[in-house]
Amino acid sequence: MPSTLKPGSKAFIIINPVAGFTDASQMKKICEEQFHAAGWHTRFYFTRADEQKLSEVVTAEITAGANLVVAVGGDGTIAEVAGCLLHTNVPLGIIPTGTWNAIARHLTLPASPQHAIALMTGKHSLRRLDMMQVGKTFHAMNVGVGFSALMAGGANRTQKRKFGNMAYFSHILKQLFGLQMQRYSIEADGVRHTGRATEILIANYGVVGLRFLEDRLKIHPDDGKVDILIMKARTVLDLPSLIWQLFVKRNKRTPKYRKITAHKKITIITKPPAPVQADGESLGQTPVKVKVLPRAVLVIAP
Repeated sequence: MPSTLKPGSKAFIIINPVAGFTDASQMKKICEEQFHAAGWHTRFYFTRADEQKLSEVVTAEITAGANLVVAVGGDGTIAEVAGCLLHTNVPLGIIPTGTWNAIARHLTLPASPQHAIALMTGKHSLRRLDMMQVGKTFHAMNVGVGFSALMAGGANRTQKRKFGNMAYFSHILKQLFGLQMQRYSIEADGVRHTGRATEILIANYGVVGLRFLEDRLKIHPDDGKVDILIMKARTVLDLPSLIWQLFVKRNKRTPKYRKITAHKKITIITKPPAPVQADGESLGQTPVKVKVLPRAVLVIAP
């Protein structure tokens, strides 16, 4: 859907001041200069660690006439802002400043703030992205049970800001040598599946933040569905075979891997309870219920 927002439009810009290595005041200055040069009006909001009213703030700004809401931060910030725009006609603009930026990678968005703003104020496409709801929270990329949740729980905001991607990678190495199989029961659109797994990943996109791998698995953020990847690596020695089956042969079911598609609802139960993460943020433990929200948010893309 090609589109151009006109000069004189209003941009509401939400900045996570602790995302990646961002200098929040400098980022605000760049945004002001770039948008004003394009003839736009801007208003700003800085998120906090105990953020509770972002949805109310965004709704008020849209009511006041905002034509665009811009998320400046990492994947967690972008997903949270996207959740505030559900079923509105106001698009989301993204300036990626996080440690991994899987959402921006998948959408092939510019990494430079100046180029990202030029895309928003110039010619661009509008894509309608699927979202997921867990309880009262909304998520854009994935919901994971098991390995990914242990990984997310081990890299807090301070570590991610201090060490960047290494906060994740160092924790991955620790977890790889402690893989644990869990008994699971998954109900996907009314169909029940059982077995044992190391990781259950409900993927809308952002599997590993590399689009070419997601394309090989036919995982897309705007296809009205999610894909449930069930991985059964008992030890670190099973990983090469799992990766081969998953990304090279693209099998839908093997002894170490299974793929299920869901369009509406998923419930996951494990014994014993296992940790849950969504878009890299810890959500507690199973059981977890996920609702699929197809094509729910407009996002600016090249």
